[in-house]
Amino acid sequence: MTDSILQSEIDRMLESLDGALTSHSRVIDGLLDLRSASGDDVKLVAVIEESLKNIPGRSAVETEWWKNQLTTFRLMTDEAVGAQN
Repeated sequence: MTDSILQSEIDRMLESLDGALTSHSRVIDGLLDLRSASGDDVKLVAVIEESLKNIPGRSAVETEWWKNQLTTFRLMTDEAVGAQN
């Protein structure tokens, strides 16, 4: 997946955040989707893997935690695009 598509997917996930809690399964699905879409970006894949290992909660995740993860991923994709230009 191209960086711009990956950035758009992260933006879509950020825009869909609502409420104080997000379902655990939704967070896992999002992380797995982003990991698949990250391709050969070793640094981003490593950060996503670390997030997968450290998801808080069993049935729900604080939306603020998920937002912080997505923001980190978005910043990393911005840096990757900047490095390519």
